Amino acid sequence: MTLKSSCDRSNFALKLLSLREPVAKAVSDDCFRLHPEWAVRYGESGRQFCTADACFHIEFLAGAIQADSPEAFADYARRSAAIMSARGIDAQTLEENLANLEKYLAPVLLPAEREVVSVFLAQRRKTYAGFDPTLEVQPPDDPLRLTGDIFLAAILGGQRQAALSTVEEALQAGASHIDIYADVISESLHSVGALWEQNRISVAQEHMATAVAQYVIAMIYPLLTRPKPYRGTMVVSGVSGEQHQIGANLVADAMEANGWDVRFLGTNLPQATILSVVEETSADVLCISTTLIANLPSAAELVESVRTRLKDAPRIVLGGAAYRLAPRFPEALGSAEVVLDLRQALTVLCP
Repeated sequence: MTLKSSCDRSNFALKLLSLREPVAKAVSDDCFRLHPEWAVRYGESGRQFCTADACFHIEFLAGAIQADSPEAFADYARRSAAIMSARGIDAQTLEENLANLEKYLAPVLLPAEREVVSVFLAQRRKTYAGFDPTLEVQPPDDPLRLTGDIFLAAILGGQRQAALSTVEEALQAGASHIDIYADVISESLHSVGALWEQNRISVAQEHMATAVAQYVIAMIYPLLTRPKPYRGTMVVSGVSGEQHQIGANLVADAMEANGWDVRFLGTNLPQATILSVVEETSADVLCISTTLIANLPSAAELVESVRTRLKDAPRIVLGGAAYRLAPRFPEALGSAEVVLDLRQALTVLCP
């Protein structure tokens, strides 16, 4: 069975999300029943973490179905396996968890829905064939490579002034803000994420590195030049549930430097709030940032609401890592455009 229309996929994704709490609890209870030693080793907090993980699995499954991309769920499984392996947890535990997920979803789904879930979950098995948990962080191969290496070391060490000085020196040497955003800050944060996946840095260090990067972005913002002709009004936001903000922040700053009057709302906002700002500002463009495929149902719902509730709907541009693994998702949304990185966003929005 396939879900041919965007509406079918959206409805099924929302159904899965409505089932996540009871199904995740059942999956967690089953895992602890099969592994009674876990209750002694991990206690109640371990059970809560197991339930939260099962909720994540359902959210990402719903997002992959919304995107009509079994490959996206396979990528999620691969990354989850890598993260668990780096923390000394056998990848078989993930396989067991996902098998239980299918088991407890089956009774509450229609036969055709169960078939779709089976197709998407089957992709995970390809993940374990020849799975190599070792991920290497590749430094950016560009003229700012050394700057990026120094910046990465600074943010991992929590050195705000060192990180800022590194970027300021590159700007004084002739690098553009876009170079810094794309080749230094974005690449460094990608490396931070990979290091966290490998369990080579703690979650505290990952958060600290992100906070330092945000500090640098804020400090160099006043240095942006704005000589460009006025292009119109733009709203940049992430949907409800979207926790990653820096990518959207960089896009907002770059657009402002190229003539757009930008309202950057941050991320994780209710749909009604975004609609209200778009309407109040008579925005020409709405940029929606989506990093995780789990948030694609929310993005689809926001796009639909913009088109049906606003008399003068703006041009809609989707951006973020979620769309790399969901190439068919934008087609289902009609005229929504997709950009996969900052430079592509500039090409599309600042020709």
